[in-house]
Amino acid sequence: MPVRSADPETDNVGRFNRLSASQANTWDDCPRLWYYQSKMRLKFPQSPPLFLGRAVEECVCRVLMESPGFVFHSAPLDVMANGTDNLLPLFDDELPNDFMAWCESRVDVHWPKIRDEMHNEWSKDARKAGNWHDYSMDVYRDMCVTALRMHMDEVNQCKDTISETELSDWRNGIRNEIPAPDGRQKSGPHPLARTGQCTLVEAWEIARPWFVDPDEPPFSLNVVHPEHWFQGEYDLVYRHGGKIRIMDLKASRGGGDRSGNYVEQLRIYAMLWSITHEGRIPDNLEVWYLGVGVRKSVDVPSLQEISELEDKLHDLWQEIKGSEVTIEDCPPIPRPLRGYGEGGIKQQDPTEVRCVTCDWAGLCPNGTGDDDLPSGGVHQPPGEIKTYDLTPFNELVPRVNIFCEAFSVTNIPDKPPNITIEKEGGFAFVRIISEESEGVLTYAENIQKGDTLRLVGVIPSTNWKGELQLKVDPYARVEKADESEEGDIGLFDFRARWNVVGRVAYTTFKSGIGKTGKPWARKGLVILDETSRITVEGWDNAWPSIYNTLQQGDEVAILNVSLDAWAVDVKANLEKGSTIHVISRADD
Repeated sequence: MPVRSADPETDNVGRFNRLSASQANTWDDCPRLWYYQSKMRLKFPQSPPLFLGRAVEECVCRVLMESPGFVFHSAPLDVMANGTDNLLPLFDDELPNDFMAWCESRVDVHWPKIRDEMHNEWSKDARKAGNWHDYSMDVYRDMCVTALRMHMDEVNQCKDTISETELSDWRNGIRNEIPAPDGRQKSGPHPLARTGQCTLVEAWEIARPWFVDPDEPPFSLNVVHPEHWFQGEYDLVYRHGGKIRIMDLKASRGGGDRSGNYVEQLRIYAMLWSITHEGRIPDNLEVWYLGVGVRKSVDVPSLQEISELEDKLHDLWQEIKGSEVTIEDCPPIPRPLRGYGEGGIKQQDPTEVRCVTCDWAGLCPNGTGDDDLPSGGVHQPPGEIKTYDLTPFNELVPRVNIFCEAFSVTNIPDKPPNITIEKEGGFAFVRIISEESEGVLTYAENIQKGDTLRLVGVIPSTNWKGELQLKVDPYARVEKADESEEGDIGLFDFRARWNVVGRVAYTTFKSGIGKTGKPWARKGLVILDETSRITVEGWDNAWPSIYNTLQQGDEVAILNVSLDAWAVDVKANLEKGSTIHVISRADD
């Protein structure tokens, strides 16, 4: 089966601590690169092709979910909203004469909506880079068609080579344990089953690959190693003809160093398939370069190579995920660049070094940076007598535990309750912004007025009215309790303002239109110290003009900020009275 979920009873790793093919490749590219992006969670610039590639994959999958035997070429994009079981099979004279033309028509139905949704997502990204309009939407639309043309090759091959047993089994309703997403829930003979030789519409159904259902939550269809330390997600898995063939979709032309990583990724997926399928090795591996219409075959690893690859990856997991990692454990040792031409054809390796185009050159010793990161200390702004203690990031306390009483509870259907709590004459709102964490509710059920509660790991802040609110994210919870525990504090005993110092990794910017119709904009800085990283955010007009001069590698002290958080990310908010001071410039 393509999916193998983690066993919650034995999983002592957790989904946020697993290794992936992309992380393994990043480590091989350069351990320091992995440190910045995985350990420090720095986000590289989000260019339009990253989002357009996702749009292509979703569009292809949505067409693959449909069938020329159920869906007219001009049907609305939500034709399968209620599943295939609610659609009537088309009569033979209603079937498309040209299945490829049908595919292209379905792309034209789905593509505009998906494209615009991805554009909107890119527009909201605080790290967006480039210009969306520099890229041809028609080129990416055509990549969807190219992928479906490759799929039609599979359909035709299935029609021409299918065995009587496979055809008979399918007609009688026998399906894979985890079938390809096709919108069907009912069992029994397939409604498109015919008699005699396999028809093209039957071959479409039989050849349909397994893929990630675009309507499922992100990462919910990952394949997890039985020992939980590795996970991956296949693009397409073809299973017709008794063979297992894994295909990786790439919305690119295939040139450049990254094509080498695609080869390694598929070899890792072959390992993952074998480990989760009793040693069965996939029969074929291919990269589909949709920008040039090339299907690149990748050598399938042998059983010995799979064993060696598993050992190598497990050793890597133990080195970088199974133990605490510091910057000293991740030296800047870049892998030489590899040369590939269009279609992933191997060419002579370039003479340039990887560091030239690295997004973190201003931080790394191989670029213009160094590892002498700031960590706390004292700062005295020029012209001031007062000094400020600067707190290392790992000593910031954005979360508190509070024992209190529920003052009022308003239950809302299908939503978490609105809770106001009271303690020692003070009041605060409990804002539940995440209902679940790892499948478990973040709040106790049936909370009533007068119940005594413990708010564990909640994040104190103020709303736009200046009222105290306590946020509940996936790392916090609201539980019923009879008494307080050690470490619980009073409602107003938390520290409200902090002073920090760090090295600038990059700036962020996001904007939008508020509920009142007024535009808004927020700017931010992601900064590092010896211990961690944080984001400092503030309204556009709250930042002084010096913000616009900051660049990667500058060091700044930011005084009198409040704290916020989401999961493991700590954020500092620029408030009225906050100030920013440049400690040093990268080019000094």
